[in-house]
Amino acid sequence: MNKADVARRISQSCDGMGMVELSGVSLEAADPKLLDITALDFDQHVAMQPSAVAFYGALLKTAARELAAFERSIGRWEKKKWAEAKASLVGMPRATVADIEARFVVDNEAEIEKHEKQVEVLRSQHDALAAWFEAWRQKGFSMKEYASIIDNERWAEKTGASIKGLDGGQTVAGSRRASVSKVRSMIQKRRESSGAVADE
Repeated sequence: MNKADVARRISQSCDGMGMVELSGVSLEAADPKLLDITALDFDQHVAMQPSAVAFYGALLKTAARELAAFERSIGRWEKKKWAEAKASLVGMPRATVADIEARFVVDNEAEIEKHEKQVEVLRSQHDALAAWFEAWRQKGFSMKEYASIIDNERWAEKTGASIKGLDGGQTVAGSRRASVSKVRSMIQKRRESSGAVADE
């Protein structure tokens, strides 16, 4: 089997992941609760994370390629129309670049507006996918922190030892609820910070 066949199968697998239901919700639904590690069982989040990153990452790459391809096609179209506008002014003495630009816009105004709207749609789709994919990456970091605290608490419960809390104080073995609450608070702060950045 050559790499093209493998790549094709991987692409098909990534597409198929969107239809598979994880905790009763498909990745295609883009349900925000799938990002909330406190909303479902933690093991479910661990199981879905690789599939989600592969699925949304593949969608993001596709969106980026489509946007780039469309912008290249517009570039080729503009060169052709620019040449036509220039040719139409051959008989005009001392025609300037501004004259050619004006002729280009007048002759192709409707098409230019159509292209601008299509680019805006493709950019909007790309940006939405980029934000969603980044949210899943951030979720992965949050899960790592969450799992680390759970592991530390389990170790403390087993050994009867105490561990350092997130604030530097002592967390007595068995106080898992307090640590998990701190992780949730960190996640909430990260969400609010991300939302503030997105709104700017």
